[in-house]
Amino acid sequence: MSKTQYILSLDTLKTMGQGALGAMTFGVYHQFTTNKIMELNNEKIRLEQEQMRNEHNRQINNYQTQIDELTEKVKKLEERKGWFW
Repeated sequence: MSKTQYILSLDTLKTMGQGALGAMTFGVYHQFTTNKIMELNNEKIRLEQEQMRNEHNRQINNYQTQIDELTEKVKKLEERKGWFW
């Protein structure tokens, strides 16, 4: 036996280091893509909510216009109301 015995050879340590580095790289990449997907999904949800809010406001404006028109018709009918009607 030689004076110094190695439990792990230099090649084994190098392979283990490359494996650890590869695993960390994959983990970082996976975290980056996950964060990016979440950001895009949040943006999509925000845009959908804004679109729904705009549609809701448009409907409210349409209803308000209809209410105003009907109020005018009622006022005109009340003005025409005479002694006999």
